[in-house]
Amino acid sequence: MDTMMLIWLAIFVIAVAIEFATADMVSVWFAIAAIPSFILAILQVPPWIQVVLFIVLTIVLFFFTRPVVIKYFKVNEIKTNVDSITGQEGTVIERIEPNGKGRVKLRLNDWAAVAHETIEVDERVRVLDVEGATLIVEKI
Repeated sequence: MDTMMLIWLAIFVIAVAIEFATADMVSVWFAIAAIPSFILAILQVPPWIQVVLFIVLTIVLFFFTRPVVIKYFKVNEIKTNVDSITGQEGTVIERIEPNGKGRVKLRLNDWAAVAHETIEVDERVRVLDVEGATLIVEKI
């Protein structure tokens, strides 16, 4: 077996193994680009053409198809119900100081909350973000 065929086969196998281990949708593009280069090696095309094809295909696949694939597969993303809290409105039930925590009633739950301003009891707030079990809020 020709050396270039072994190189392309090794790149393919290693890239697939890395992709299965990480599932980051990065090394799969190297594996896919290695296939046409392997075919060119079988056809005895000069090695420099094989390498150029491999590099060009990897770049094109990575930059043009990866974003589309990531959008549809959303690998390594864990969605929780907390994401739906951002933008919701609640009522302050314990005064919030700029450098301290207060409490906010949101939906039927009592949450710890922080803000960049003092917010008094019974004032309405909007949730800007959630960090752990603490809401980051602003006065409405």
